[in-house]
Amino acid sequence: AELPGFSVQVNLSAAEIKRLADRIIAKSKETYDAVAAVPLDKVNFANAIAPLAELDAQQFPLVQACVLPRMVSPSEDICRASAEAEKRLDSHFLLCRQREDVYRVVKAFTERGERIGPEATRFVQYLVREFERNGAKLTQTKKKEMEKLKSLIDDLNLKYIQNMNDFTKFLLLSEEELAGMPLEFLKDLEETDGKRKVLLTGYYVTPILEHCKVGSTRKQIAVAYGQKGGNQNVAILEKLVQIRHRLARLLGYSNYSDFAIEPRMPMTSRKVLEFLEEMSEQLSDLANRELTVLKELKMKEEGDAQFGMEDLLYYMKRGEQHKVDLDIGEIKRYFPVKLVISGMLKMFQDLFALRFEEIKDVEVWHDTVRLFSVWDASSSDLLGYFFLDIFSREGKYDHTCVVALQNGCMCSNGSRKVPVAVLLSQCPKEFDGNSALLRFPEVVRIFHEFSHVVHHISNRATFSRFSSLRLEGDFAEIPSLLLENWCYESISLKMMSGFYQDITKSVSTEACQSLKRRRDMFAGLKLKQEILLCLVDQIIHTSENVDIDELIKDLHPKVILGIPLLEGTSPASCFPRIAVGYDAVCYSYIWSEVFAADLFATKFKDDLLNQHAGLRFRNKVLAPGGSKGPLEIITDYLGREPSLQPFIQSRTRNAL
Repeated sequence: AELPGFSVQVNLSAAEIKRLADRIIAKSKETYDAVAAVPLDKVNFANAIAPLAELDAQQFPLVQACVLPRMVSPSEDICRASAEAEKRLDSHFLLCRQREDVYRVVKAFTERGERIGPEATRFVQYLVREFERNGAKLTQTKKKEMEKLKSLIDDLNLKYIQNMNDFTKFLLLSEEELAGMPLEFLKDLEETDGKRKVLLTGYYVTPILEHCKVGSTRKQIAVAYGQKGGNQNVAILEKLVQIRHRLARLLGYSNYSDFAIEPRMPMTSRKVLEFLEEMSEQLSDLANRELTVLKELKMKEEGDAQFGMEDLLYYMKRGEQHKVDLDIGEIKRYFPVKLVISGMLKMFQDLFALRFEEIKDVEVWHDTVRLFSVWDASSSDLLGYFFLDIFSREGKYDHTCVVALQNGCMCSNGSRKVPVAVLLSQCPKEFDGNSALLRFPEVVRIFHEFSHVVHHISNRATFSRFSSLRLEGDFAEIPSLLLENWCYESISLKMMSGFYQDITKSVSTEACQSLKRRRDMFAGLKLKQEILLCLVDQIIHTSENVDIDELIKDLHPKVILGIPLLEGTSPASCFPRIAVGYDAVCYSYIWSEVFAADLFATKFKDDLLNQHAGLRFRNKVLAPGGSKGPLEIITDYLGREPSLQPFIQSRTRNAL
C-alpha cells in the first residue's frame, strides 16, 4: 500500500541493502562535489545550502532503511548486510563532514550576508559547527593527528570495558555470612568446600548489598566489587582524559568538557559545574534528614551508628519496607502487555489531541509488527506514522528504544515528508491464551520511549536536521521524563492497568501512591551520589592531570554528608559512563529531570488529562524540534526562566 508522505521500503533483501547503500554514497558524493565546485564569489543559498538540506531530507529515510534490519530482521544474512552497510555509510558521512572544500563554500555563504529566515540561519550554523567539530578547517597534518587521537580513544574505550567484563574474581562465603539472603538466591550459587561462590557481577552484588544482614559481608563485597577494573583501568581512564583534552585543544577548545558541552543546553562546563553545585547544596537538607533515618535504623538493628557506604543500599531497602507497602509480584499482575499498550495509546491521543489509526495489510518485517497513522484530532491533518514492534523474538535488538525511519521536513518540490518512527521492545508474548505481564519498570520504560515517538511525530520543522530524534540529549529527554510522571499518578495509571484475570479491576489508588513513594524514597541521597559522579566527570574533563581516585576521595565526604569513600575501592577503575559514552556529559540526565519537573509542576500536575494543556505543549515544545534553541522554547512556554525549585520540592514532598 502506498502511504501518503512515506515511501520507504522496510523489507529489503541483503543484496538490495548493499545496492541502496552504494546509491546513497554515490548521490551524496555527487551533491558534495557540486557544492564544492561553486565559485566562492557566486555562492548563494540555492547553490550552496539548499542542496545539502535536500540531500539530508531525501537520504535520511534511505539510510534508515539500510540500518533498521540489523536490529529487527530474523535473517542472519540481512542482519550482516545491514551492519556492513551501516559501517560503510558511517565512514562515508564522516568523510563528508570533514570536507574542507565544501566547508569553504558554506563558510563563504555565511560571509555574504544573504537574508534567510531564522530556521535556515540556524541550519547554516549547524552545518558550520558540524564541519568545524569534525576538523574540516584543520591542516592535513592536524587532521591526521586528529584521526590518530580518535582511534586511540576508541581502542582505550574498548580496553576499559573489556577489563571490566573480563573481571572474573569471586568470593567464597558461608551461609552465616550470607544471612538474610532469600533461599532462591542461595540456590543459584555454586557450592565449594561448604561455602558459596559469589561472582562479583552486578547481578549478584546488588542483591547482597540490599539484603544481606551481615555488615562485614556487605563491606567485603562492596570493596571487592569497587575495584574491579583494577589499576590497569585507572591508568586507561587517566590516559583517555589526557587524549580527550589533546583532541579538544587541537579543535580550538580550552578543554574537553567545553568541546563536549558546546552543542548542548548549558553550552559551557562552567554552567554545568554551577548547576551541579547548586543542586548538591539544595539537596543537602533532604539528604541529611534521610541519612538520620538510616542511621537510626542501623542503630536499632546493629547497635552501631557508624555509617559507611556499604550500609547505604541495605538500609534504604529497610526504610522502604517500613514506609512502602508494595508487593512487586502482585503489582505485575495488573499490567498485561495488551492492556498497557492500548491504555497508553488512548492516553496519548486524549492528552495531545491526536488520533491513531491502525493500518492493516501493509508489508512489515514480522507478523507481530503493527503500523499506525497519526492524525491531528481537530484539523484531521496527517502528522506521521509509527510501527510497534514490541514482542520478543530471537536475534532482535535487546532493549526498548525508538528508531526514526523518516524525519518530518519540506522537500525542494514543495511536498512534505512526514515523520515515521519504530518503537522496539522485548515484551513477553502471550502463552496458551494467558496474557503476558509486564514488570512496572518495563511499563515506565515503554511509556518513556513512546513519548519519544510522539515527540518525533509532532515535529513541524522545515529541515530534516531538526527532527526531534536528532536533538541533543539534554533537550531530547525532557518531554519523555516529563511524561514519565503519568506512570505514577492514579488517574493515568488506572487507564493502563487491569487485573489479568479481570481487566475491569484496575490497580488500586494505594498501590499508585506506593509506587510513587518508592520512586522518591531517599531521592536526596540517591541524587547526591549521582551528583558526585557528575562533578568528577566535569572536573577531570576541565582540568589537566587530575589523580581521579584522589579527587573522589576528597569530594566524597564533602558531597555525601561526611561519609568517606570506602577504603580499598577505586571508583576510577569501574566507572563505565565516564570512560565511554557519557564523557563530560554525565550531568545530562539530572539536568533534564530538573526541567521536566518544572514543566510538570507548572503546567500539568493539577489536571493530568487536560487536552488544552497537552495541545499547547505539543505546539510550543514538541513541534519546533531543533529549529529553535531549547532554552528559548522552554522559557517561552513557561513564561519565565526554568527553576530548580519544583524538582527539589517534589522530591522532598514525596520522599519523607
